[in-house]
Parts: sequence; structure tokens; C-alpha cells
Amino acid sequence: MATKGEKRRDRALYGRLIESYQADRISIFIDLDHLNAPKSPVFGPCENGAPMPIIILLVTGAMVLLVLLLRTLAMALGVLVYLFLVYSWISKRAYRRAIDAATDNLHNWNVLWKLGDLALTLNYMPKTRYVSPGGD
Repeated sequence: MATKGEKRRDRALYGRLIESYQADRISIFIDLDHLNAPKSPVFGPCENGAPMPIIILLVTGAMVLLVLLLRTLAMALGVLVYLFLVYSWISKRAYRRAIDAATDNLHNWNVLWKLGDLALTLNYMPKTRYVSPGGD
């Protein structure tokens, strides 16, 4: 159990961390593959589950209505749309949600840090990273 002094010190350190982040002296990185999973506190089930069935329904509809060559092109287009548009959209939203959660309060920061999903770097030394204990 953390003592009162440790909690105060943690809040002070967190305050300096957020101040440095807002002043653009440090950057916070996330492990998207780990954070964008069902057990993560920032996982968005709708944005991860809905796009693929919608694309499959559209491609299936095109396959029913169009000839074989157009069906194949529709299927390839559906895969490309998912890979280049939908996945990057999901990634950006998950990243923003994770950063917002981490910088919102100390509890969220501690949860994400213990999961091993965060890394800090000094903006003037981008090759140096401090990765949370559970990260790789």
C-alpha cells in the first residue's frame, strides 16, 4: 500500500510529466497492438468490429450483382479500403484515446503504465526511450 508521502510524490511527478508533455518536451508512445485489444481500457469494440462486416456486406452485394471480374476487383478493393483507410482510422482513434486517457489523471496513467503500453522519449533525444515495465 502506498503511503501518503508516496502518493503525494506520485501526483507531483505526474504533474511534471503532464507539464512536460503539454510543453512538447517529451513524447508519449503507445503499443497499439497491445492497447487495441478487448482487455484494454481504451479498446473501442464498435470501431473495431463494425467496419469489417460492413465491407463484407458491400463486397458480397457487389459480387451478387456484378460479373466475375468485377466481383474480384470489388473484393480486392474492399481489402484495400480496410487496410489503408479503416485500419489507419482505427489506429489514430485508439492512439488519441490512449494518450487522452494517460494524460487525464494519475490513475489512468498507472493502469496503462502497468499494462506495459507506454513509452516516453525526450523530444531532443528521440532515440532514447523509457518503456513501461510490461512493454518490450
